[in-house]
Amino acid sequence: MVVRNRKRFLALLAVLLLGAAACGGDTDGTAGGDGGLPVVKLHGLEGGLSSMALKIIEAEGFDEKNGFQGEYFEVSGDASVQFLLQGNSDVSFDGDPITAALLRSQGSDITTFYPMAVQDVTLMVRGDSPYQSAQDLMGERVGHDGLESGGMTAGNIMLSQFEDIQITEDYSLQLVPEPALIRLLDRGELEASFMAQPFILTAMLEFGMRPVWGPGWEEWEQARGGRAWNITIMASEQWLRDNPDLARAVTAAWDDVYNWITEDPDRLKEDPFPELIGIEDPEVLDEFVELVRTSEYFTNRWDEEDVEAARAFIEFAAAEGTVIQEAPEGSAISL
Repeated sequence: MVVRNRKRFLALLAVLLLGAAACGGDTDGTAGGDGGLPVVKLHGLEGGLSSMALKIIEAEGFDEKNGFQGEYFEVSGDASVQFLLQGNSDVSFDGDPITAALLRSQGSDITTFYPMAVQDVTLMVRGDSPYQSAQDLMGERVGHDGLESGGMTAGNIMLSQFEDIQITEDYSLQLVPEPALIRLLDRGELEASFMAQPFILTAMLEFGMRPVWGPGWEEWEQARGGRAWNITIMASEQWLRDNPDLARAVTAAWDDVYNWITEDPDRLKEDPFPELIGIEDPEVLDEFVELVRTSEYFTNRWDEEDVEAARAFIEFAAAEGTVIQEAPEGSAISL
């Protein structure tokens, strides 16, 4: 997704420079709101699925239904991590297991504790391309939107572990702004490109392109079991210890959003959701809604197998060593 390709790396570097001071701030989510309910400060990525989720919680009253009053923030990608660490929010709807592990390895007590959307990174080629697999593309020009993005981190780890492909060595990687990936692939300046939704559907429907590897969550599930995620919910371990009931209330609010979406995915065609998802073409929007209807793209499944899969993914990432070099205990938990 547009939202799965969050450029966190520079943000994370900035976070590390903040040091221990960045972990300060008031993270107590128990102060009473106007209605007497405890307030929980929630933030999502500006113009993305996480902000969409927060808008649904607020509009449908899923916060009050579950015993808290939400205070909602939309934050740009380069500020999202600091926003949580500095105590401006209690809970981030813009997380993932690798980000939690990285922050934890640098001394912050961040953990991820519930899923939102599965990892959809996919390797795409032109419809008339001779390439049929990720292996076929060895030595070829392959586009991507940044190795630090969530999708590329996932692709890097999985291709290394499951296909014995080191993408930085075995592909001629070309860094390209995400909106230009399809155009350059179509013109033949690239032989393949890593993409996420809704660009995958746009590439298929408007340009006749096809996948040769992915989506990431299916690759992980087939090889290891459990899921791999593009978006998960994060908070500090201290906040979770201090506010266990509120933490469960937040997950229950996402459960309500998940049920609201899956009960009638056509709701996503209504304003402001297409803009938040990043889809302009009605045909692509129809296909995205069908994807939501027929698969577990959005998810609230977080059983022990999934938690173990998140931990295994972190361990794989640490072994690969591009983004993290260790797999801190407690990076992914179940409440």
